Amino acid sequence: MERGRTEARMTKTELADTLHRLDPGATVTVPPVVLASVFGAGTLTKETVAVIEAFALDHRCTFSYGHEHDMPTFEKDDIF
Repeated sequence: MERGRTEARMTKTELADTLHRLDPGATVTVPPVVLASVFGAGTLTKETVAVIEAFALDHRCTFSYGHEHDMPTFEKDDIF
């Protein structure tokens, strides 16, 4: 999987593996529709984003998704 790109079909386990393998400071983006489907939602609602943020923290990452046209991005923490 290229950094910054993901397959249209992804599982939560595959996402966790991807986040685990990231180098400190590295990022990975996931299209909103793919990310929503990974977390069992049709769209990225505030509630879904809150669940994704907690998931990211569990994998030592931060999650950002601000504006409608931004790509959801995970960034691996620099400090372990």
